[in-house]
Amino acid sequence: MNSDRLEQSHKLFELAKSLMPGGVQKARRPSNFSQNYPVFMERGKGAHIYDVDGNEYIDWLLSYGPIVLGHCYPKVDQAVIVEINKGFLFDLTPPLQLTLAQKLIDLIPCAEKVLFVNTGSGATSAAVRIARIYTGRSMVVRWGYHGWHDWSCPSQAGIPRSTLRDVLTFSYNDLDSLENVLEENGGKVACIIMMPLEIELPKPGFLEGVRELANAYGVVLIFDEVRSWPRMSLGGAQEYYGITPDMTTLSKGIANGYPISAVVGKEEIMAVAEKSTISATYFPSTLGLAAALTTIKELEDTQAIDHLWRMGKQLGDGLKDIIEGKRVKAEILGLPIMPFLIFGRKADYDKVWYERIYQGGDPGTKEDKRLMNSFYDETIKRGVFFHPRHHWFTCLSHTEDDVRKTLQVTEEALDIAKKRI
Repeated sequence: MNSDRLEQSHKLFELAKSLMPGGVQKARRPSNFSQNYPVFMERGKGAHIYDVDGNEYIDWLLSYGPIVLGHCYPKVDQAVIVEINKGFLFDLTPPLQLTLAQKLIDLIPCAEKVLFVNTGSGATSAAVRIARIYTGRSMVVRWGYHGWHDWSCPSQAGIPRSTLRDVLTFSYNDLDSLENVLEENGGKVACIIMMPLEIELPKPGFLEGVRELANAYGVVLIFDEVRSWPRMSLGGAQEYYGITPDMTTLSKGIANGYPISAVVGKEEIMAVAEKSTISATYFPSTLGLAAALTTIKELEDTQAIDHLWRMGKQLGDGLKDIIEGKRVKAEILGLPIMPFLIFGRKADYDKVWYERIYQGGDPGTKEDKRLMNSFYDETIKRGVFFHPRHHWFTCLSHTEDDVRKTLQVTEEALDIAKKRI
């Protein structure tokens, strides 16, 4: 490891471990990355970020997705500054909330009523509670990542067994597995909550089949679009695939990094939220509301969604060409706006690892793992910020020069990684 390149990061991390459990939040710990990754970032601008040692990186992770326009985007930040200067957290509701609610209703097919919260985990948990009230049932059938709250947390430490008994799952792209779960649990299931897609794309008829099963068994269908909206389209994955759920959760990308999230859905279902307490001190803050409205307007005015797809396609196609040309055993999965690089072949992967990849799974063979680790060692040292075990994201600020530089670095890194193993 080049200790000089990351000297300040290492010093700060040693201090952090004496102050916080693990030093930093779990998803951002060095163990999730290569040994050559920085631990602390200092600033960002556009599609580039800078660590505490002054190293610059092209950012393809974008804080796990919220940055959809670019870091420090002037129009969004200025809208927030306006709210700061007026005062942004009051005892009662700001009118700006109504403007954003109407905008989401106009854009998203299933949206007839809107509930605002602060985080993706808060949105998915609120949606599940609303579904339980509406149906009078307690069980949840889920697929994908829905946050860290008890019912959805990927790790089970500290979670009551009674909570886990009410949460079931199924296999993506396998309608039989979903129907079996629904059939075995009769009238106990309140909802199906699922990401419309993650790394694997839906097979023809799969999402349609999920919608039909939800109808047949009288359960609420919730699309967790925390990642897919608004990147796929301004109507989300439900507009893209033409499948309308009963409720949808939104968060990443809604406000270019400012904290706000929402549950939207059919009026009849959303109305029962009044029977529960879904609240927090910071819900009325206008900072996220102003940032969200400005972000959405910028997405509309600049044809940003087309740009996200174009940059992702250029990156993905370029990576595929390099992989094939160098005869590397690797694949690009997912959509261009959220590509994912695996080392090895998808068909050879253990299915459990594939479905739980974000818990830190590794490729199927030792050689695949060594190639992966060596590759990310070299890309980060050359100024390209990928995540080894998470899909990447594109933003409006990414340029064709960023893609070209990234592909050049990728080619160099693969050459070195191949020689090393």
